Amino acid sequence: MTASSPWDDASDTDQPTERPCKITNIDYNEKRPGKADIFLNGKKAFSMNAFDAALLERGSVMAPAEVEKRAFEDEKQRCWASTLRLLGVRSRSRAELMRRLRDKKFSRKAIELSLDRAEKAGFINDEAFAKEWIDSRLRNQPKGRYLLKQELRLKGIDDALIDRLLEEGVDETSAALTLLRKKAWKWKKMETPVFKQKAYTFLAGKGFAFDITREAVDLFLQEREDEPE
Repeated sequence: MTASSPWDDASDTDQPTERPCKITNIDYNEKRPGKADIFLNGKKAFSMNAFDAALLERGSVMAPAEVEKRAFEDEKQRCWASTLRLLGVRSRSRAELMRRLRDKKFSRKAIELSLDRAEKAGFINDEAFAKEWIDSRLRNQPKGRYLLKQELRLKGIDDALIDRLLEEGVDETSAALTLLRKKAWKWKKMETPVFKQKAYTFLAGKGFAFDITREAVDLFLQEREDEPE
């Protein structure tokens, strides 16, 4: 969580506080070696490098412009650290990271700077993320294009990019057939008309279009007929 502060968000308002900013405490936090928490007017305002903090004195007054500058530098560092932690868990799209960082109450400017930095470093790549998402789904939880597109939209991926990747890299018939092979053992004693009804309903629920479903069901039934008695 971001620290509370006695001023408005400099990145969004650019209006420095007029209230005197008196340093009331400098806390060298043992849990974060090399960092010191600066308290202004009795409230934690920001953190800074411990070596720089050693030059400050309790009871002295900081100029509003200096407070704004220090606070935003601290926010940028915390936002960047949060970005790296989120990316350390798994790959994420830019839009997904934006939402998560906004939930942590970082300012718009700090978030944009962090995400731009991550993109420049190659840590964020929406096309690579979408490809990885599609490949993972097809391997582990096969779904039709409709549901895959809905999932990627929720991750903030552009529609044009989604359509191109789905067109290039998704064999829906193969995915539907794989699902049927995993599921159909439960229905192996059913008559063909009943089996078809079950299979059509099942695949439709997984986001497969009717023509794909029909082709996959026909292929599966042909496989079943070709099995030795």
